[in-house]
Formats: sequence, structure tokens, C-alpha cells
Amino acid sequence: MQIIDRQQVERVLSPAACLQLSRDAFALVSQGKVRQTLRSVIASDHGCLMGTMPAYIAEGPYAGFGVKTVKVDFSHSDKRTSHEGSILLFDAADEGEMALVDAASVTELRTAAASALATDLLAPAQASRLAMLGTGVQAQHHLKMMLAVRPIRQVSVWGRSEAGASAFAAWCRQQFGLAVTVAATPAQAVRDAEIICSVTASKQAFLYGEDLPHACHINAIGASALGFQELSPEIYAAVRLYVDSREAAWNASSCMQQARQQGFLPDGDAGTEIGELIANSESSTGGGAPKTLFKSVGLAAQDLVFARAVVALSKPPVAAQAG
Repeated sequence: MQIIDRQQVERVLSPAACLQLSRDAFALVSQGKVRQTLRSVIASDHGCLMGTMPAYIAEGPYAGFGVKTVKVDFSHSDKRTSHEGSILLFDAADEGEMALVDAASVTELRTAAASALATDLLAPAQASRLAMLGTGVQAQHHLKMMLAVRPIRQVSVWGRSEAGASAFAAWCRQQFGLAVTVAATPAQAVRDAEIICSVTASKQAFLYGEDLPHACHINAIGASALGFQELSPEIYAAVRLYVDSREAAWNASSCMQQARQQGFLPDGDAGTEIGELIANSESSTGGGAPKTLFKSVGLAAQDLVFARAVVALSKPPVAAQAG
């Protein structure tokens, strides 16, 4: 069995590669070429979660069975990553060998890349003002991927910890030379933003409809399971909704369910899948909507596409035959 760790995953997957893999994964989902169940979650008495996500891709270079199993712990008490686990690929090589790929690094990269793809499809081409709500690993990956698709010049950051927000702002300045301000509230952070990334593990809504600027694109990815929430339900009445998967999002998003129950999302509006947007070759303006929202909960198809690409890119070069 081939085993691929975090270092190898990060070495072979560039931002450009991640963007293309996201495009491939979402296209496969919306074309009906993926069979995947809803995420199965088991919770411990201490707040940890274990999720299992199996899938089968029917055709193409990513074809085959695979399953991701991950433990999620947001306590950070031991300074480890919040996600730990593996992606098991069957028939990962021509000889039928299995492969085990680090799930934490794949999750970090594919989640940020999904937001970047949505941003590339929906945000104005010259959008340069970014609001980052959250200060952890996903915030760092999201900034890197936003820089890959838009000319970001100004960043406003808010975090539930003032120390965390200040540390993230210092990292942004040091790594990218960006102009960064630390906001006291989410409303202050998004006031002039053209792109908003919400990447926390919050269990209570902190962003409200009245906080949003006139025009913006929102990537809401932190609340990817029931019981977590970042957005207040009324936001859905003000945006055009896009999702990674209708079935997955509606089963895992507390705020979407609340928005439907409270009448902010009509029964006929289940959102447009990003894969459908790719297939329809729609413009990058969100169909003219001043506010767009990409709600992402994460799909096994993304994990399998990224993991199989890592395996393929990790193969040693074929030695030239002797003449």
C-alpha cells in the first residue's frame, strides 16, 4: 500500500492545480458521474466528531472507489490540526494497489480551492477588497487561493479571538505585503468588502443581512455540519445561492434549513450547483445578482479527485530505456 503524507500532498498540489481539480470534481458531481452517500457523523461526549465519506467515480482519470474518514476536534488543546484522517483509494495503481492519502491536507486545500473556483466564477474580475471572517488554517489557505484568482490588495480580518486576528494580520503582511486591518466586529470587517470568506467553527450566527455591502460575493464554508452556523437566515433572501451539492448542503447546513423554515428561501429555490455553472458556461457576474453566496459543506468527490491526482503526481518518472 502506498502512503502519502501531508508534505507530499502540499508539494505536488499548486494553487493552479487545486483550482483545476475543483473544477473537475464539481463537474463530475453535476454530470451525475459520482455516487456518494451523505456524510456519516459520530459524535463523542467531548465534542469531537468522526465523519465517513465514501464515493465512487464512474469514469475518467479519477474513476474508482474511495472513502475518507476524518476526526474533527476544534478544541486545539494539543495544537494539532482540527482535522485528522485519511483517504483510502482502491485500485490506485495499474497493479490494483491501494493508496492512503493524508486527509487533513487534502481537506484544507480542496476546501479553499472550492471557494476560489466559486469566486472566480461569480465575483467581479477586478474585485480587490477581501474580508476574512476567521483566523485559522482555512483562513490562510483561503487567502492564498483568493490571491490566485483575484487581485486582492486590501484585507479586513475579524476573529473570535483578538490575538488570533492580530496574528493572522501579521502573517498576511509578512507573507504577501498586503494592507490588512483588524476589525472589531464582523459587520465592520465586511463593510467595504467585495469578497467575503467565512471560515470559522462557530455554532452561532455572527453575520447578518444588514451587515452586507450593496454588492459582494460570499464563500460560507465554516459551518459544514448541523449544529454549526455562521450566517443569519435572512441573508439568504438577499443573495443568489450557489452550492457544492444541493443534496449535501441541504442535509448539512443549519442556516439553509432555518432560512427555508422562516420563509427566506422559497421552496422552489434549492440553489445552483457550481458544477452546473461550469457546464452552462455562465458569466462571472452571478447572472447579474449584486450579492452571491457559495455555501460549501464538502464532498467525498472532491477528496477522491484530489487524492487520485496526488497519487498520479507522486509517481516516480519512468526511466528512459537504454538505447
